[in-house]
Amino acid sequence: MKSLRIRLKTKLLIVLLLTALLPLASIGWFGYRSTLNISQIADRANQDIAELAVSDSSAALSAELETRLAALTARYAEDINEILGQVQADTLQLAAFAAYLYQHPDSLKRYAQPSTYSPAPQSKMFGAREPNQNSWLGVFGDAVDKEGRISKDTLAEVYLTEYMDIMFRAVAETNPYAVQIYINTAGQISRGMPFVDGAFKWVDATEQFANLPDVTAYDFYYLADSEHNPERGPAWTELYWDPAGLGWMVSSIAPVYRGDEHVAVIGIDITLERIVDGILNLQIEQTGFAFLLSEAGQAIAFPERAADFLQFRGSFQGQFKKNEAFAHSLTAVRDRPFQDIIAAMQRGERALTRYRDPASNETYLIAYHDIAVTGWSVGIVVPEAEIIAPALATERKIQASQALTAERLQARSDQLQRIFIWLLLGAVPVLALVAFLFARTISRPIQALDQGSRRVGAGELGHRIQVHSGDEIEALALTFNRMAEDLQTKLREIEDANRELRQLDQLKSKFISMASHELRTPLIAIQGYVDLIREGKGGPIAAEQRRMLDTVSRNATRLARIVAELLDVSRIEENKLVIEQAPVDLAPVIREIAEEQQSYLDSRGHQLQLELAPKLPLVTGDRDRLAQVVINLLGNAIKYTPDGGRILIRLHRADQELRLEVIDSGIGIKQEDIGKLFQRFSTLGDVTKHHTGKNAYLASGTGLGLSIVQGILQAHCGRIWVESEYGQGSNFQVALPIPAEPLSATPALEVASPEPQQSETKPPGGTSATRDAAFKVIQFEQSATSRLAPNQGERLTLLVVDDEPDVIEFTRDLLGENYNLLSAQTSATALREAIGKKPDLILLDAWIPGISGYDICRTLKNNSHTSATPIIIFTAATQKIDEERARAAGADGFVTKPFRRQQMIELIESFRENH
Repeated sequence: MKSLRIRLKTKLLIVLLLTALLPLASIGWFGYRSTLNISQIADRANQDIAELAVSDSSAALSAELETRLAALTARYAEDINEILGQVQADTLQLAAFAAYLYQHPDSLKRYAQPSTYSPAPQSKMFGAREPNQNSWLGVFGDAVDKEGRISKDTLAEVYLTEYMDIMFRAVAETNPYAVQIYINTAGQISRGMPFVDGAFKWVDATEQFANLPDVTAYDFYYLADSEHNPERGPAWTELYWDPAGLGWMVSSIAPVYRGDEHVAVIGIDITLERIVDGILNLQIEQTGFAFLLSEAGQAIAFPERAADFLQFRGSFQGQFKKNEAFAHSLTAVRDRPFQDIIAAMQRGERALTRYRDPASNETYLIAYHDIAVTGWSVGIVVPEAEIIAPALATERKIQASQALTAERLQARSDQLQRIFIWLLLGAVPVLALVAFLFARTISRPIQALDQGSRRVGAGELGHRIQVHSGDEIEALALTFNRMAEDLQTKLREIEDANRELRQLDQLKSKFISMASHELRTPLIAIQGYVDLIREGKGGPIAAEQRRMLDTVSRNATRLARIVAELLDVSRIEENKLVIEQAPVDLAPVIREIAEEQQSYLDSRGHQLQLELAPKLPLVTGDRDRLAQVVINLLGNAIKYTPDGGRILIRLHRADQELRLEVIDSGIGIKQEDIGKLFQRFSTLGDVTKHHTGKNAYLASGTGLGLSIVQGILQAHCGRIWVESEYGQGSNFQVALPIPAEPLSATPALEVASPEPQQSETKPPGGTSATRDAAFKVIQFEQSATSRLAPNQGERLTLLVVDDEPDVIEFTRDLLGENYNLLSAQTSATALREAIGKKPDLILLDAWIPGISGYDICRTLKNNSHTSATPIIIFTAATQKIDEERARAAGADGFVTKPFRRQQMIELIESFRENH
């Protein structure tokens, strides 16, 4: 075989080509691999940004909705609780009136406006069959014979119940939610008064309830009888269908007893639609809804779109005479986690939780809040997917953009490979240079993109990538910048939503107005009596002056305490409680407070024992605030321990906590009341009625002390709890964390005494000029129709309406020389005095418990007997909206507290016709 021969020229050519191509191929291969790496970097950066955007958006949207759901459930629960509380109070008032009738029937004659009654044998009834303005009446069952007649005793009871019309009308005028008010008796008598859209409607009971066998067989009677309600308190029925076709309704009922004999049941019907309209129409996101749950676990109200979720397959209609109640129990629907949520709602708990539907694997947010009056609960259900839908849409857009960019980068890489091969074959030296320059044109924008993504990921959302390569990389940079802008927009939308949530704080305006009333009302007595003393109205320094000065001191002390506690509560709620962090030795603090309280202890005959362990570690915190905790706990122990009691303060270490215990031999706390101790404005009934032997007092504080203590300790990362046995005393325990490293003590600060000292107090508001600037006295235009008799020499009779006795007493001292004064402290008394005694002019406080002064004014102006009587509303609220409310209510004048004697007299005299 002949060997292959190659010419030397050819070999040299091959060597030269290999020498030239191998370095160039290496450079080309390096550029190609760099392009692939750049594509991977861009894809990873885009993916990181997408995950960051979705995560932040989802978390922010979820947190915003959770806050909104909690606020919505609380608002609806409080609104319904207030409505039902008013209905229940009216029911108890009706029951008390009925009990009086049954206990004193001989003291009453025949009702002044009786109805005409006759038998209705075709209906097996006896009743009122001629239309009139009185209540309907029907006698049923075995109380009626075959001819529809009744016995003399039953007829006497019918006449007795006619007096209930008085209270029926009174309740209907003040309670817009009452659609029917009735009384059912053990003797098969039923009397009621229906109201359709607030207007009275006469009903023929013999037709409406024809052939009704036994009225006591219905739950609106037997739920209040002695068997089902031995405590004789108010009760609520489940839903039942209204016989008049007004829909599903619920009744507030209360028993009527004559001695130990259960004789009747009083009830007020309210249609469910009127109190739950907001729940039925509420829609959160696309498909979210609200529902109302009874204490027994029945679904009381929910929109029809919620039927599938609540697994309701029944009808929304019912039949009365079948004694049909709305029955859809949620205690047995869906799975165990959902039933646990329903059980928590039945227990009156308040929470926001997540529930996953096992069938659809969809997650829901469920918020619920209790309604204290009836034991009901309000729930709101929202699919979690709808909450984060905007974030998911953004994620899909980013992923689509990412895929498109990756596709373009891959296409660009393939193109570069082909170009490299052709250039390698055609122009090796030029290709190497072009490859090198091309790699640089790609790597720099990608590096800028990578650095920009890192800056945005670090939180610089305002950063924008500046790339002007004119290719897909520039498009990627533009896409990235748009994504950052979208993220900024979403965050701004979230911030706007948060601002809207903060606007909900405006709901506190009512509380602020009430607090202003409580703070400024005592100033009436303070400023008024100071002015009277300065004018010499009290005469020489004697008992009269001392009484005035005592009133000044009492109101000043009360005002100082309320202001301090309200300020602390406000700071705690707004997370603005200032805590000075410094090493604190609690033992000297306790000794100082014990020494300062010794006179208070001696006056009560208490024995105080201190058990302070030696060499205790220091804690980090605010010495004054921690002293405030000790003062409050010791003060409560002194107040609520009968004279001659024992109090122990123990300070010791327990693991990594410093433990403070305040133990007393006082009256103790019931177990069911312990949970209420640390709630704001919570005062326990038995505690507030405690009296001592030496110093009798009524512990009617604001109910803020222990709430403030808890807020201070939480700000110190501490905790507080109580162990108590009713009648045997209490043990309040405080735990504070001990720092990991030992602390050095700082100089002790003086501990303030908790008892306010009596001192001379300057008039509130600074100079008299300042006070006068804040004083308003206004006569409205409508007062032209309200004028007094022209006789200037005649003493006018004024009716002063205020729930504060000091204000009434001060007004007597202020105006008693010029006018005859009547007084009333409640809304009911005010209406009775105004209509019955017809004063010449009425001074009416705007804030009266029960019915407000504005509503009283509106009622009197609509009454023909008092419509022309001038009414001046005086209030502690100074905002323009309060003045407008007085004008809208029909008032003739508006005065702010504290007011001046001369200006008030001038305003009263301005209503005389010849003034």
